[in-house]
Amino acid sequence: MKDNTKIVKNSGILYIKLGITSIISLFTSRIVLQSLGVSDFGLYSVVGGIVIMANILTPALVSTTFRYLAFEIGRENLNSANKVFNIGIILHIIFALVLFIFAETFGRYYIYNKLNIPIERLGDAMFVFHFSVLAIIFSIFSSPYQALIAAHEKFTVSAIIEIVSVILRLAIAIILFYYLGNRLRIYALLMAVSMAIPAILYMLYCYRKFTAIVLWNFQHEKSKYTEMLRFSGWMLLGGSASVGQVQGAALIINLFFGTILNASFGLANSINSIVLVFSKNLGQAAIPQITKSYSSGNTDRTMQIVCYISKYSFFLMLLPALPLLLETDFILKLWLKNVPEYTSIFCQLMIINALVNCLGAGIPTVIQAVGKIKYFQIIGSTISLLSLPIAYLFFKYGYPSFSILIVYIVSTFINVIVSQIILKKLINFDVKTFMKIAYLKIVYVVILVSPLFFIRNLYPDNITRFLFLSIVSVIWFFIAVYIVGINTKERELIGSIISSFIQNIRKHRIHE
Repeated sequence: MKDNTKIVKNSGILYIKLGITSIISLFTSRIVLQSLGVSDFGLYSVVGGIVIMANILTPALVSTTFRYLAFEIGRENLNSANKVFNIGIILHIIFALVLFIFAETFGRYYIYNKLNIPIERLGDAMFVFHFSVLAIIFSIFSSPYQALIAAHEKFTVSAIIEIVSVILRLAIAIILFYYLGNRLRIYALLMAVSMAIPAILYMLYCYRKFTAIVLWNFQHEKSKYTEMLRFSGWMLLGGSASVGQVQGAALIINLFFGTILNASFGLANSINSIVLVFSKNLGQAAIPQITKSYSSGNTDRTMQIVCYISKYSFFLMLLPALPLLLETDFILKLWLKNVPEYTSIFCQLMIINALVNCLGAGIPTVIQAVGKIKYFQIIGSTISLLSLPIAYLFFKYGYPSFSILIVYIVSTFINVIVSQIILKKLINFDVKTFMKIAYLKIVYVVILVSPLFFIRNLYPDNITRFLFLSIVSVIWFFIAVYIVGINTKERELIGSIISSFIQNIRKHRIHE
């Protein structure tokens, strides 16, 4: 029960962070778009996308470092945790050097020979590219320290640092608005600075709080390097698919439609990223517990967490998704005023894809904890990456730009099914129980909230409808979840948490 309370507490911390960062990020994006203009905003998105694609190994290395750290911390073995951390540091430094060489060769070639931009903008594109590479390198150096903080479940620390990061970006947006020179270049430079500061803060915290683990101790054990590199190699496939689907889409859209639609895709992806955090926060809070439960041999609790994480991740994603899907056009006009073409449908399809992806939340973490990720990564990544050439063919034959996201939704759904089959073969995962606990309840809730989309068409598109549907959709959502989305025990648990919260507030008032 204590560990479950920790998941709830950490989720609460992450949601507070989400509320603050979401508001600041939305405001920041609007200022940046107004300051740069649609074309330059699209140029920054596509050039930054090239760097992100070159950085596909970092998420794999972070996941590997986190997995092994959480595993050893779960076993309460600090010496082994120190070995893992130092190996992680060395691997990240090596990869930073490889990334720099790769980016400055392949990236330079792509910008000069393939990027669909006016010839006079090549200088600006290369300037943005160089500083984007620098920003990513700062991120790489800080990654092992972020993994260590996550493994210790110090989510308050990471939340504070991330809030500092978005405040820095807001400051950059304000500077950009008043700057009279080349705004694209100063934006790229300052964004690199904004990546360096959080990286330094992560490092300083770890050196102060986890001295025994971060203590430098060069490891000569080749077998451990090999083991972690092999794990990273398989994780790389998943990272390639994830990054490839977003950034590959940006490059293909640029090839067929130009930078204007890149701006639409980039804006929709910004909204989608914020909404995704609603579901990812719960998963992020639960990941250490899943890994530690498995490493300590408590497989029953591991499976229980996965079942409930999948269900609640979908619900938490559906909460902001409902008003967004109902009033996408109005929200975009309110946010941006001048909305680039196709931004609305890009946004809606991305959110639907994210909801489908929530159906498998928690399963990848269990497979990673088991350590047998080879076939999971090969099959899942192949399905995901195949969506890129399929989308290319769709564009070749004249299908609209948003058809790429329909392809993505289908591939995501297939991957969710495949992940359950693989987990069943690895640890005899009870798929029927999983579907009963998670999916059946999800279907009931979706059916109950679907009439909202018919009600929407009964009213004209204006501020009154927006406010009415936003309020009603949230209330309707909570009623649906309470009636058909949870069982009696869950209702009792929610009631006890609310009662405990109210009692704590009363005690606090009395002490004051």
